[in-house]
Amino acid sequence: MMNNHYIPQFLLKHFCEAGLIQYCDIENKKVESRNTRSIFSEKGYYPDELEHDLCNKIESQFSKLLNEKLAVSRYKVTINSDEMFLLKKYMIITALRYNSRELEDDPFISKMPLDEKTKLIGDFYGRINKVLNCKNHIEMLQLIDINKLNNLGLFSYVKNIMHSYTIIVKTNNCKQDFLITDRGCTRYSGTLSVKKAFMLLDAAKETNDPFLAQLASMVTIHDYSVFPITKNMAIINMSVFFKLFTKTSPYRAMFSNLSSTISTVLGFGDISLIEDPKVKNMLNGYKEYTMEIKQLSSTDVFFLNSLLFSLCKKNFAFANKSRIEQSLEYIQKEKNIDLSFV
Repeated sequence: MMNNHYIPQFLLKHFCEAGLIQYCDIENKKVESRNTRSIFSEKGYYPDELEHDLCNKIESQFSKLLNEKLAVSRYKVTINSDEMFLLKKYMIITALRYNSRELEDDPFISKMPLDEKTKLIGDFYGRINKVLNCKNHIEMLQLIDINKLNNLGLFSYVKNIMHSYTIIVKTNNCKQDFLITDRGCTRYSGTLSVKKAFMLLDAAKETNDPFLAQLASMVTIHDYSVFPITKNMAIINMSVFFKLFTKTSPYRAMFSNLSSTISTVLGFGDISLIEDPKVKNMLNGYKEYTMEIKQLSSTDVFFLNSLLFSLCKKNFAFANKSRIEQSLEYIQKEKNIDLSFV
């Protein structure tokens, strides 16, 4: 029986110092310096075939992108269409691969007969396999065809990520680090979570603008998701709604009453952080996406680490205690949880 990592080792190595990571057991209130082989893993967590597929169909490709482009970039990252698809596929798999059974535990879904529940949301391994077997953007979007909706769990995760845009943030200037938790990511739905679609539909009706109507069909209650990829870098998957507030948006004046409070809506940052990628059409039919790497403030990192911790089930880890102490203080205050053992 294989030892399966639900947070891959290639990622964990970017949260190490001198080859070791500080691994925290919340329930037993214990912290240990460990190597990456023995953490965020469980024997028999996945079938052997799925373990091999995770390695061959996403991890080996994304680790190359991470090591050769993302992690080594300082000011901006430029990737092509295939690499953007790979990035989004990695995010979907990360969101799906921890078996938290969130949807299964939903009060409404949990009361359904097992066969109906499985038909509606699919099963844990089935969801992952469907995503792994997608080879391109078109195949991934077919998973969220509303006319073929038979898997609510897959639909929600895929739509949130495929219909969003990507920003990259770092913490170098504030000298704080990200936590990495057993979920590997987190999500946020703030004060406009449900209102976004209605606001867009109202604006589209008032202006007869088809682009706004299209955006309305793409948004969900999801505002953004956060995926730490190194101790000082994270990918944030941002709802397309927030494109309306960027500095170059022609619609910014239409929503000027919100643009000044964007940090309140998001819980962190400001308008400068939510800039969408610059897209260049290439002669070969590909697109090139250039993302400026945005620097976070200390308070931004504290908030995002608190979000990451909010979905943590049993374990979290970090590289250097001195660079996460203030985040832990923030989390203890916000979550009313004892982390004094760290």
